[in-house]
Amino acid sequence: MSDILDQLFSGTLQTPAVPQMPSAPEPVAAGDTLRELPIDLLEDFPADKHPFRPYTQEKLDALRRDIVGRGVIQPLIVRPLGDHRYQIISGHNRRTAARSAGYTVLPCVIRPLDDDEAMLQMISTNLQQRLDLLPSEKAFAYKMQLETLKRQAGRPSKENVSQLGTQKRSDQIVAEQVGESRNQIQRYIRLTYLIPSLLDKVDEGKIGLTIGETLSYLIAENQRIVDNFFFLEQHLGIDQRTADQLRELAEAGELTEALLRDNFLSSAVKPLRKIRLNYKEIKGYFKEDVTEKEIQETIQAALKLYFSEKQIENQ
Repeated sequence: MSDILDQLFSGTLQTPAVPQMPSAPEPVAAGDTLRELPIDLLEDFPADKHPFRPYTQEKLDALRRDIVGRGVIQPLIVRPLGDHRYQIISGHNRRTAARSAGYTVLPCVIRPLDDDEAMLQMISTNLQQRLDLLPSEKAFAYKMQLETLKRQAGRPSKENVSQLGTQKRSDQIVAEQVGESRNQIQRYIRLTYLIPSLLDKVDEGKIGLTIGETLSYLIAENQRIVDNFFFLEQHLGIDQRTADQLRELAEAGELTEALLRDNFLSSAVKPLRKIRLNYKEIKGYFKEDVTEKEIQETIQAALKLYFSEKQIENQ
């Protein structure tokens, strides 16, 4: 674990805030065509089917500077839509940054894909290339990936029913592709049942992954009661024991704000608070020109990695 954390800190010292584009070009497979295409012919992947957030302005600016300095090294992956239109499968941020850098044409790998193939390619590429994904992004990505694989598999014919025992489950396929356990995949997918305000708190680190999973079993109205009481009104934290209690109350039909006041205002639930670190104790891990935001992002990434490894160990 310490070696992994050391590598993580070292990587922050040696790399910019935004991941660089891979130096090797996208391989052109059978059926692919490599061409330069006008930016105006490139359409975004449908927003309701794209679970990944665009880069922040800070990252886009860093990517633009990289493109100005080195050019567009990694071609976009697009699929033809007809009438000389193309849909971006991989490279939305590159397109945005390149346009701001003055580019009017971009190198593209044109890959003929149907809707399901395009969905799986888009999700797989983002999961592989983006290292700073939020829990909510993973949650919806895994859910869409799983649903697409199930749709592709379809229902087996009668003569193939006997072979079901040898077929891999869709969630096992996803787990192998992304390097997570099946249980972890299902935990992330449960987050998609959280109301937006609670899901945001998972992204912000105010609610842990397993706590978010537990709260996801509450109906939306009960989730709103919990969010209002613990976070908006009382500014309390929720640990796993509290989350389990809330789920029990909800299943018994007893989760009300009045009951929460009786049960939790006198309990040992700890209020949310800010944690301050002494810079002198951690400055040895960073170069002198590192920004405060980069330090915060590195510490958050290290903690996420640490607790993710702990969860895997405890499975």
